[in-house]
Amino acid sequence: DSKMEVSLDTAQYRPDELKITVDKGVVCVEGRHEEKAEDGSKMVSRSFSRKYTLPKDAKAEEVVSNLSSDGVLVITAPKNAAAITNVKVDQK
Repeated sequence: DSKMEVSLDTAQYRPDELKITVDKGVVCVEGRHEEKAEDGSKMVSRSFSRKYTLPKDAKAEEVVSNLSSDGVLVITAPKNAAAITNVKVDQK
């Protein structure tokens, strides 16, 4: 309840092939990989794009991402703690 967390298997992508952006409450994750055979005869290209809408109580400016050594990308957005409202109590 204290955070939103997303895990993605990005083992087929190098860190420099991944891009994470946050804009207007939406986290966008993109990956693009291209490789060519040395003789130029073949080319492999793969890509993905995922978008996740942050909960209203998430802090967009505090979204962080971590990439594990086995290729699991974890994106975390902390949520605001529930506001505690002070109510004035009239005593008689």
